[in-house]
Amino acid sequence: MDQDIIFMKRALELSRLGASMTHPNPMVGAVIVKNNRIIGEGWHRGPGFPHAEIEAINSCREDPEGATLFVTLEPCNHWGKTPPCTDAIIKARIAIVKFAVKDNNCDVTGCGDEKLRATGIKVETGLCRDEAFEINRSFFYHCQTGRPWIIMKSATSLDGKITTAGGESRWITGQPARQMVHQLRSQVGAVLVGSGTLIKDNPELTNRLHEPIVRQPLKVLLDSELRVSSEKRLVKDNPDNLLVFCTERASLSKMKTLQDRGVRVKRQSVSQKVDLIDVLDTLGSLKIRSILVEGGSEIFGSFLREDLIQEFYLFYAPFFIGGAASKGVAGGDGIKALQDARRLKINTIDKVGEDILIHAYKEELTACLPV
Repeated sequence: MDQDIIFMKRALELSRLGASMTHPNPMVGAVIVKNNRIIGEGWHRGPGFPHAEIEAINSCREDPEGATLFVTLEPCNHWGKTPPCTDAIIKARIAIVKFAVKDNNCDVTGCGDEKLRATGIKVETGLCRDEAFEINRSFFYHCQTGRPWIIMKSATSLDGKITTAGGESRWITGQPARQMVHQLRSQVGAVLVGSGTLIKDNPELTNRLHEPIVRQPLKVLLDSELRVSSEKRLVKDNPDNLLVFCTERASLSKMKTLQDRGVRVKRQSVSQKVDLIDVLDTLGSLKIRSILVEGGSEIFGSFLREDLIQEFYLFYAPFFIGGAASKGVAGGDGIKALQDARRLKINTIDKVGEDILIHAYKEELTACLPV
């Protein structure tokens, strides 16, 4: 394997250490190489912390002058919560910068690669580009569209049922699958459910199993009529981290009660179901770059019908439920002809404990890759 690829893959490996910490920032890793040896490395640990390039420079065991910097994302050239990385790279007298993928962040002013080249630093891009994009797919998607990357997580029987005929749904899958769901929660900006799931399961929508727990995702509830009560866990536990979308059918007094508890409520000027496009636009404006949609059946059906899901984690338990009264994973009217079905691109099929996990995408990952 080419030495450059080895060094960039190490940077990619480092970037993944920030998976549950960096949102809404991207995951970034960096390696500094001199005389074909790694002399410094670092990764971004979250908003307000030094970027990966700074961590790598600060960790150098010898002078980085004349060295090569391998970094998974184009170095920034703007002031945010931290100074521009380009300034630190220039000051360190690094000779060559090789980054995997260009930064298309709509909040960034100025181009890092142009500034580096202007000072005489040699810049190369594109090494391990697709892998670097895959790690930060939700970041790039949000920057391009202004909306969050949507991930569907379902747990069903082999015949696609999410409840028994009696309404029982906890727990269909085993502990290893639930552990993975908490890991997903730790990585996304928000977790979303509908009022049916709220009433039936009384979920917390928090990461309680995946370490380290450094932040919790925003809890999002779609509740057209504001059926949620103040006794539900979503309201009782950290109500200021809950955002509820309702319609004109919702009680104004109920809305005020929730707001007095600290809950954010957005009342849409629609009379039927919550407008999903408005939900995504609102969350996107709040810098929520990714959402884990956890159900229930009607919510899944609505998101699928409007073709709003980009990624799928579909868990299947090794048994059948059967019966017309037991709910399937996708509610609503469904499709009338097979030719109308939207086929997924299956990425992997794995065994998680006793369960099966299908990880899939709506389309090719490179659809929103920066040019």
